[in-house]
Amino acid sequence: MALAAGVVVVCSGDFQQQAVEPSSSLQRRSANYEPTTWDYDAICSRSFDSSSERVSDFNQLPMVASDNNAAMLTLKERVVERLLLKEEDTTTATASSRLRMIHQLQSLGIAYHFEQEIKAILLSMHRDAAKASNNKHDVLDLHSAALLFRMLREQGIPASTGDLLLAMTSASSREDDDHKANSDGLLALSLSRALAGQRLHDGHLQQQLPLHWRAPRLQAMWTLQKQIIAGDDDGETMIDPAILQLARVDFNQVQTLHQRELAEATRWWKETGLGEKLAFARERVVECFFCAACIAPEPHLADCREVLAKAGSLIVHLDDIYDVYGTPHELQAFTDAIGGWEHGSTGGDTALPSTMKAMYAAIQETSTVAAERVLHNHACHVLPLYKKAWHDLCKAFLVEARWHQQGYTPSFREYLANGWVTSTGPLLLLHALPAAAGASVLRAGGAPPRLLELSSTIFRLRNDCVSHQAESERGDVPSAIACCMAEKWCAGEEQAHAAIQGLIADTWKMLNKEMSSASADHHQSMPAVANKLCLNLARIIHCIYQDGDGITSPTHRIKSMITDLLFNPIPHAS
Repeated sequence: MALAAGVVVVCSGDFQQQAVEPSSSLQRRSANYEPTTWDYDAICSRSFDSSSERVSDFNQLPMVASDNNAAMLTLKERVVERLLLKEEDTTTATASSRLRMIHQLQSLGIAYHFEQEIKAILLSMHRDAAKASNNKHDVLDLHSAALLFRMLREQGIPASTGDLLLAMTSASSREDDDHKANSDGLLALSLSRALAGQRLHDGHLQQQLPLHWRAPRLQAMWTLQKQIIAGDDDGETMIDPAILQLARVDFNQVQTLHQRELAEATRWWKETGLGEKLAFARERVVECFFCAACIAPEPHLADCREVLAKAGSLIVHLDDIYDVYGTPHELQAFTDAIGGWEHGSTGGDTALPSTMKAMYAAIQETSTVAAERVLHNHACHVLPLYKKAWHDLCKAFLVEARWHQQGYTPSFREYLANGWVTSTGPLLLLHALPAAAGASVLRAGGAPPRLLELSSTIFRLRNDCVSHQAESERGDVPSAIACCMAEKWCAGEEQAHAAIQGLIADTWKMLNKEMSSASADHHQSMPAVANKLCLNLARIIHCIYQDGDGITSPTHRIKSMITDLLFNPIPHAS
């Protein structure tokens, strides 16, 4: 489905906006949301080493435990030696070993320490790939070939399916079909084809979430837990002890940094007083920081994590204001106030209730502080961008509120044109991208980047897949599932779910293609770090909305994952 980039479609089709007078009864809806289960005082009272300051320089190591500095440097040097070992040796055994090592670094979340070395190795392998594919004695095994293809595409290095995958699979078929029994190779091949934009063809492989769809920080935690805590390599190639130890130390140090930032975000949230002032709304600052830590996990992205966590926490409350609290007149007045961004806490509209005045003040202050930091760090003015992002979101929320009031079910196309904005992905990313990359994100002009639109579309659709039933029971605005069911071609809810899942897969295919193109275009695209933020947003959405709405009603799985990622360090290997 073609989506309109950079345009908030207010309404179309049969629905007409109408001015709505304020309700005389002022009866408020209530969704009876679950209260937060996190102990804010305990989070804020944690003590931290004085060296765990904000890390803003990419070259700085996440050294929050000074006793480990020498050990970290030694481990890094040892890994570099292994990566570059016998550089003149181009045998397939050495190439395969090096590819598996890079894969391990990526899976353990420490590849960011070795970006230059990895890029050089992949470029060298790419130059040799064509020659190797013509000699069956030099052909990489299936698993290594698939790894190479995936890594090249992720780096933006041109790699065609014909030149690599077809050559490798053709060569493998000459070897007595040995590789057909290689589940690792088949899985890697399928994931690489998914990255290339092809559909997964093997039914049982579709039951597994593709590696490319998993949040890297969570994948690193799961890999470490399996390797160190469970002591289970599951038949895979053993991870080099130096890599495993480096990953453990790095994970724990970054976790300590994240703990400090979570404490700061929690103190900020308590100071806003919104939890008490808007008691009807969901209070999810910890869940929002968890998402922020998965979208922008690296130490130098502290500003991104901060603005993502704060904006996310405000968005959850804002969503509830439009969904269950505000009257039509109040919501219009609030939307106008955000559009005007007037000085003062009410935007000049004294008719707003105190809850909305508090919300307005928090939005204005948070975005202003974030914009001042971007101005200081990157010398660019982004407050107008932030203002527009908030106004676009409020306008899109208002459209949904009017749909609900009128009992109107939009067409699926109409819903999605507005829904990718109400996913809140655009606002989150438009706050985070300048914090990471400054003015370079704004070169494309007024329209949001295509990557932002695609990841936000996945956000919207995945959310609706798991929240449809609960929202229907609450009488909320129709979801993507409900709009799909209302289409003439749809036979019911099962078919609607299947159609949405297919659209999610197709959107991922477009996202992968856009990522590859963006990585290869070093002149017109966003910086690589900004591209990765868009990709990681789509990834964490699959985690949050895997078995339910992890924001509205955090499941035991979500709470355990948050505890493991933010509070439980990885122990020494036994």
